[in-house]
Amino acid sequence: MDPVSPSFATLLQFATLRAVLYYGAVYGIVLAVAVWIYRDAKARGSDRALAWFLATLVFTILPVLAYLYLHRDTGPARLE
Repeated sequence: MDPVSPSFATLLQFATLRAVLYYGAVYGIVLAVAVWIYRDAKARGSDRALAWFLATLVFTILPVLAYLYLHRDTGPARLE
């Protein structure tokens, strides 16, 4: 085996690490958006803040678009 060319195991480890970093970043963004929606809904006095949070974690983009559409006229809530 040529010492210069990487082995299949090394390539597999790199691909696995890259996938973990990629999907970890995507899930981190989804989690940050879900927390933002939860805090915004709580600041507005919504009794469904937890439902918005869980829906964002499970269905990702559809609840975000629905939430932004429903609150498009009022703007972001003020956190106190």
